[in-house]
Amino acid sequence: MVYINSSTLVIDNSLRHCLELFDVTTAEMTTYAGVCGTSGSQLTGHRIDDIRLTSVISVAFDGSHMIYSSSSGQYKIIGINMTSDMVHEVCGTGGMHGKSLLFDQSSQSLFVLVNHAIGKADISTGQFTVLSGSGSTGDSVGDLRTTEYSFPFNMMQVNASTLLVSDRNNDR
Repeated sequence: MVYINSSTLVIDNSLRHCLELFDVTTAEMTTYAGVCGTSGSQLTGHRIDDIRLTSVISVAFDGSHMIYSSSSGQYKIIGINMTSDMVHEVCGTGGMHGKSLLFDQSSQSLFVLVNHAIGKADISTGQFTVLSGSGSTGDSVGDLRTTEYSFPFNMMQVNASTLLVSDRNNDR
C-alpha cells in the first residue's frame, strides 16, 4: 500500500485481484482499478475500470500523478495515470514475479524485487534490468552482482546511492 495524499491510501489487494482506495478520514474503501473478485489479463490501453488484474502484489506512487503496480499473474508492471485513468504497460519482468516496487525520484524509475533478485525498471523506455542477484535462491554475500537472495521481501531507499533490502529466508 502507498499514500497518494494525506488522506488516501492505494491498497494492492492480491486475493481480490484489484487496487482499492482507502480514505483514512472516513474509513471507506472503494475499488480503484480492476474488478475486485475477478482475475484476468486485460491490461493496457484501457481505463482503470476496464482492466483485469491477477494477484496484484505491490504498488508505488511517483508523488505526482502515476501509480505503478506489479501483478504476479502477468509478470508485468503497469502504470496508471491518475489524471486520465488510462493504463499502460511499463515493462515485463522477465518471467519473474514483481514482489515489491519502490519509485526512485532521482532516476524516475522503479526498483523492483523479483524472485531472488533486485531489478530496476526504466519507466520511460520499458527496459527491465537485474541489478543484483541471479534470480535463483542462495545465501552468499558478495558484491552487487554476486550477492544471492532467498525471498527478498521489502526495500527502503535511504538516499540516492543506498537501497536497504530485507531478505526473508536469509534473516538479513
